[in-house]
Amino acid sequence: MEYRNLGDFKVSVIGLGTWALGNDRWWGPQKDEDSFLVLEKSIEQGINLIDTAPIYGRGHSEELIGKFLEKKRLRGKIILSTKLGLNWHKNKIFIDLRKERMRKEIELSRRRLRTDYIDIYFVHWPSKNMNTKEVAEQMYEFYKKKWVKLIGVSNFSVVQMKEFLKYSPLHVLQPPYNFFKRDIEKDIIDFCLENKISIISYGSLDSGVLTGKFFKEGSKIPDDLCRKYHSELKGEKFKINKYIIEKLGKIASRYKKTLTQFILNWTYNQRGITSILIGMRNLKQVEENILCTDFSIKEEDLKELEKIFSERLQLLKNIKEA
Repeated sequence: MEYRNLGDFKVSVIGLGTWALGNDRWWGPQKDEDSFLVLEKSIEQGINLIDTAPIYGRGHSEELIGKFLEKKRLRGKIILSTKLGLNWHKNKIFIDLRKERMRKEIELSRRRLRTDYIDIYFVHWPSKNMNTKEVAEQMYEFYKKKWVKLIGVSNFSVVQMKEFLKYSPLHVLQPPYNFFKRDIEKDIIDFCLENKISIISYGSLDSGVLTGKFFKEGSKIPDDLCRKYHSELKGEKFKINKYIIEKLGKIASRYKKTLTQFILNWTYNQRGITSILIGMRNLKQVEENILCTDFSIKEEDLKELEKIFSERLQLLKNIKEA
């Protein structure tokens, strides 16, 4: 395992994303005993970053992690991140960044996680009409009380981060990023580097699209909400992605690696990236993904990858123009 600087921490270049461990409608059923095995195996293999959020299973993911860390007495060895800002009523989810709600959320998360402090605390999503000053000042208050060691935001734009920084330190950004989705390369990475904001990205395998498994003959796309409505797995996009995945797989085979391992290696080695989150829900996935850190991609192959990326963009553009 490789580790990089994150504030005063040394963080593993891959972290465990735990939305699927929430056992909710988005990712489908998940047994707690399987989740415990995933947590145990991940830590055993050197992963020291675990990321969760209250919305993952309506508190279930946090409760599961808290129970596991307490039972195994591992809290001090783990960099634990969670979030605030998403509230729910029945099946409706909405952004809720009122000051009183933020104060309630941190108490609930600390209770579920069975911890006095949170290593990285993120504002999960911004809203168009949020009071950024109030949100940032409340996060800074948590930090000054030592309830939070690092302040983070997720899914924020450069404009939103600039405003946030007027009222609070900002240590970490959690944006979506993978080989297909690279919007942060336009301006966000530069901004973060200039302002010493670490990047822990999510969506590393685009909900499984970049594993290639959905494009194999006879494969079935899961009927969970995440994949059932995933635009990359429908219509002309599906055909384009299948074509591109086949090209990527050929390059990965040169390294005797699965496409998953190859893509993860590419992702965490991109400019400005400190660590990447991977959702894993069984031991097989942990055992495969952990082998993404023992090789380096050659310069000529990196150039070929960029050509493939550009080709995909052009193919997608042709769809829109047709």
